[in-house]
Amino acid sequence: MKSKINSKFILKYFALFFLTLVIANSEAKGLSPFLFALFFACIYVGLDEKLLSIFSLVSAMVVAPTLENFYIAITVVAVGLIMYYLHRLIKKRLRLVTLFICYLISLATYIYYNLADLKNLIFYILLGIISLYVFIVVIQLFEKKNCFKLSLDESICALFTVAVIGLGLSEVYIFEFSLYRFVLALIIFICVSIGSPITTFSLTLSFALGVSLNEFSLASMAEFSLIALFASIFSLPHKFKIVLMAIIAETFIQLYFNMNGLANVYAILPILIAGLIFIIIPNKVINSLSDIVYVKRSELSSRNLINATRKSLRRRLSELSNVFNDMKNLHLNMIKRQLNKEELIAMLTREITSSCCKDCIDKTRCTRSIGADNKSNLESLVEVAVTKGKITLLDIPSGLTNRCAKINNLITLINHLVDEYSQYKSMLSDINNVKILLADQMGAVSKLLLNIGDEIDTNATFDVSRENKIISRLLSMNIDCKEVLLYTEKNNDLSAVVVSKTTPNNSALIEKAVGDCLKLPMRVVNITQADESEYSSYSLKRRSKYDCVFGLASCNKGHNDESGDCHSIIRLASNRFLLALCDGMGSGQSAHKMSAMTLGLIENFYKAGFDNDIILESVNKLLAINNQESYSTLDVCLLDLNYQIADFIKVGAPFGLIKRDGNVEIVNGGALPIGALDSVSPYTYKSAVTTKDIVIMATDGITDAFVTQENMIEFVSKIANNNPQSIAEAILNEALRLNDMYAKDDMTVLVARTYLKD
Repeated sequence: MKSKINSKFILKYFALFFLTLVIANSEAKGLSPFLFALFFACIYVGLDEKLLSIFSLVSAMVVAPTLENFYIAITVVAVGLIMYYLHRLIKKRLRLVTLFICYLISLATYIYYNLADLKNLIFYILLGIISLYVFIVVIQLFEKKNCFKLSLDESICALFTVAVIGLGLSEVYIFEFSLYRFVLALIIFICVSIGSPITTFSLTLSFALGVSLNEFSLASMAEFSLIALFASIFSLPHKFKIVLMAIIAETFIQLYFNMNGLANVYAILPILIAGLIFIIIPNKVINSLSDIVYVKRSELSSRNLINATRKSLRRRLSELSNVFNDMKNLHLNMIKRQLNKEELIAMLTREITSSCCKDCIDKTRCTRSIGADNKSNLESLVEVAVTKGKITLLDIPSGLTNRCAKINNLITLINHLVDEYSQYKSMLSDINNVKILLADQMGAVSKLLLNIGDEIDTNATFDVSRENKIISRLLSMNIDCKEVLLYTEKNNDLSAVVVSKTTPNNSALIEKAVGDCLKLPMRVVNITQADESEYSSYSLKRRSKYDCVFGLASCNKGHNDESGDCHSIIRLASNRFLLALCDGMGSGQSAHKMSAMTLGLIENFYKAGFDNDIILESVNKLLAINNQESYSTLDVCLLDLNYQIADFIKVGAPFGLIKRDGNVEIVNGGALPIGALDSVSPYTYKSAVTTKDIVIMATDGITDAFVTQENMIEFVSKIANNNPQSIAEAILNEALRLNDMYAKDDMTVLVARTYLKD
């Protein structure tokens, strides 16, 4: 760990020493004002004052090795060190005002030697003050490790610094080799490769401006702007093309404009060497730089916010789930228990004794002569009334008839009480069923909220490198792309969001571009309006290699306008399909209404993500609460093309078929219709599906026409056509032919076939 820190320290201060040398050279005559401004700025931000002093003195002497310049440099360094150690001694933070005052004091020796040239002296001092502020801003920017999201003044300061560096390198030559041409070319190549045109041209123009100030000519700005333009035609991974276009541009400039005085190899050599170094740099390094630039510049906070929001939402969903679970338990505790038979008889006997015998003139005689037998006789009568629903004079024991003067009143009262309790019992049952249904729904919602919370209970991981690749690909296809977001969630499914201008063919082009870059088949699952009216947000998910086509054929019973059969074919999330047939009891409008209501409930439950058990139980209870005989058969097939699984759920529905490689597999039917009983016991079956498998579902109007399973299997096995619509029509036509072309019941056939996409 210690060696790591030392290596970083050495690299950091080596770069700073090189920078001081370059900036010290950014003045053709005498010492540069930028050098001393950089020294004071570095001390202000807290860099090592001893090394900075050495760097500044060495740089000053390398650039201008005279005794006069040595005195100037030593004065600046001495004032700077005194200022630093004095504030350190009194333990007070160095303020900007104090810094600028001390900087002006440090120029005393320079002012003394240059009083004769007052105009240049004032310019020198003003330029130094401006440079001091600029360097403080830029160094603080790097020190806080967030130099990629710049405000306007930070951008101006950064470009000013680049121009100063360009000025410093403009006269540095190694024999005939121009160092500034090499550095600027390398900057262009790297900026182009990370896909930032604005950054490329801003840095190029700023650097070239510094060179132009030394040359008193704008030729360098024009030359390198053209090179940057040519190089920007390509981006990663076209490294060779980037370099080649830059060399072509420079060759063109040298041959036709001769901007450097003579067309020779020394003008192109720095660009060529920079290109070779750029090609050698691994793509991983450039991609990492691209990740840092793009994320830190515009998206890091928003992506962190996404994950923070997901965590917060997971916590809120868990809390909300607990609320629904508590409400479920509360409703279950509110269910009123019905009296058992013994408790009911005892209660009604007490009521009869209290009401009928209370004011009877023979009450004392009956109690004295009969005693406990009187109570036993009444309980026997109540038991008969509860069992039969009512009693008559024939049910009264002869002994009781002879003794009781109010026998008719007794019969009337018993029947009245039993009838009232029967009505109360029915009402209580309905109320309890509603409470149970509500409790079940709240429990299901609680479970659903927890499941949703589990789905988002991990940080979404982003892939910035491939995002930049997708942006480049879309731009090359003339698609105005504003942003691409690529992320992987808990289930490792890759998702993408592309924000681009809205055009008619965008979806197909975006699917192709994203799919080619990711080397995965992708599909647009949702298109929404972006913040700007011209742009749309395209959400993409991984496309399953399987898909499904469907066929449907139906015929109403007799001459009815409406069929009691209803069907549903909907795509659920994650490339799953819901296929369902619902056959309402009877035919015509009432049957259609019942089956449509049942199927609508089931569709909405599945879309919301509820489990099969709670869906069927809830729908069954809703229908059972209705006092009418509202029964429906239900035939459901859930096709999951990601996992190639078909789940069959049959409630009172007839058998189904799966045709595979010429063989026919039976999916048995069973169970009572939905709504017939308080609870439902569906028949379930799971089967793997492969390419070209054909799933056949039909209502009992079809299966009854074939009479036996064997007949229908034999007919289906002989159908050579694989088109689902043709198969559905063939089965319906055969069922009608077997019924002499008359539909004795509503007939519906639903056929689905899976296939492998190209």
